[in-house]
Amino acid sequence: MTPTLRRAGLTLSFAFCAAALSVARADASGCDLYTSASTCSFNGANFYVVDPQPTGTGVIKSFLRVQQNGTEQGYNTSARPIQSGMDSKTDPNFTRNLLTDAVPVVGGMRQFFLDINEQAADWGKLLTLDQLKIFVSDTPNLNFYSGGALAGATKVYDMDTALKDNFINLDYTLNNGGSGIGDMVVYVPDVGFTNQYVYLYSQFGCVPDNKGNCGNGANQKYASGAGFEEWWVLSPNVQHSAVPEPASLLLLGSGLLAIRRRVRA
Repeated sequence: MTPTLRRAGLTLSFAFCAAALSVARADASGCDLYTSASTCSFNGANFYVVDPQPTGTGVIKSFLRVQQNGTEQGYNTSARPIQSGMDSKTDPNFTRNLLTDAVPVVGGMRQFFLDINEQAADWGKLLTLDQLKIFVSDTPNLNFYSGGALAGATKVYDMDTALKDNFINLDYTLNNGGSGIGDMVVYVPDVGFTNQYVYLYSQFGCVPDNKGNCGNGANQKYASGAGFEEWWVLSPNVQHSAVPEPASLLLLGSGLLAIRRRVRA
C-alpha cells in the first residue's frame, strides 16, 4: 500500500511535537534542504545539499531514473518490463542492477547521490522525497515491490519508522538547476550490505487530495512536474569537489520541522 500524506505548513514547538506524537496516529517529521548548509538526519542516515563537480556521462554512474507528474516512485533493476505501477525509466543504461561493490564506502557509510529535475519557476521548483528504502540481495533482476518490501531482498535502510513518516523537501533551483547537476548526497550506515546487489526504492511528490489519494491534491507545491529524478554513484578514481563527508548531525535547527498525517488507502 502506498502511503499518502498531509502537509501542515506550521513551525512547531517542542511541546507541540511531544503532544502530537502522543496521539494514536503515524505522524511525520521533515526538513528543508533549501540552503547549501542545510542538513537532515533520519534513522542514522545523513542528507546534505551537494553539487559535486565534475558530473556527466562517464563521471557519474546512474542506476535509477523515475519520472511521472504528481507523484512518482520506482526502484532500480535490470528486469524488463518494469513492474506495473512503477515510474522507473526503461533505458537499461540508467535503470539497472547495482553491484554492492560499486557503492562507495566513506567513513563507514554508503554514499548515494540524487539529481532532481523540476520547474525553474517558483511554483514548480520544490519536490518532496517521501520515501527512501534500500534493499540487498544475491539475486539480480528483482521485479516485485509491494507493501514496503521487495520480494527476494532484505531491507537494510528505511527513512521512515513504524510511527514516523519522514520527508525531505528539495529545491531544484538551489544548484542552478539542470540535469546532471547534483542536488543531494545521502550517507547510509554500512550495515547489512553483505549481498551482491543493492536495490534503492524512492517516492517523490506525494501530495494528497481530500480523499487521501496520492498525487492529486490541490496543493501541488511539492509534487513532481518536469523531468526525471536520477540516483547515481560516483565513478571510481574520479576526483570531485564539494562532496561533504558524513558527520553526526542534529536535525533540530538544520531544517524546518513539520507534522503531517500518514493516510493509508
